[in-house]
Amino acid sequence: MTPKTSIANSILNLNQIIQPIIGETCHQITFSYGDELQLHFGEMTAYNHPKLAHLRKGSWQLSTRATPWYLRIRKGSFWSLSMLVNNQNAVEFAKIQLQCLENTKLTNFVTLAKSNEMKITLSFEGGYELILEPDLEDDSGLAYWELMMPNEQILTVGPGMFWECKSIHEPY
Repeated sequence: MTPKTSIANSILNLNQIIQPIIGETCHQITFSYGDELQLHFGEMTAYNHPKLAHLRKGSWQLSTRATPWYLRIRKGSFWSLSMLVNNQNAVEFAKIQLQCLENTKLTNFVTLAKSNEMKITLSFEGGYELILEPDLEDDSGLAYWELMMPNEQILTVGPGMFWECKSIHEPY
């Protein structure tokens, strides 16, 4: 089993692992389990399972879990915010707001962490930023976000100020 690594001691390593996704196009945005945001980047392929063969997934899949997020849009020299609350009523509104990210390239992906605060910023062409701000006091035990990578690795961040990167074939 791969040990979890402290973000405070390895933020550069964490950001280095996610750098290869920069430049990939976000082809699909979906929600699972109601309000868990999923972004699909890169080459789109069918799922392997026969019951899911009609659906497509990206070679890179970012899933948020137990993580509030919002969309910032640059308009000239100003930013506007679309605050999206993670609840069932907001999902339909969120789908409409996030359509602007589909078929746009990711230009940056950065994780910032301080002693009691974490922020993940995904920047897209066209002046869009998707910002995830996990609640570090959340005791659900769920990861804040996971990134499935084309090399059959999964990067998991959280809960708490920890992350791990391991093979998808390793048991949880």
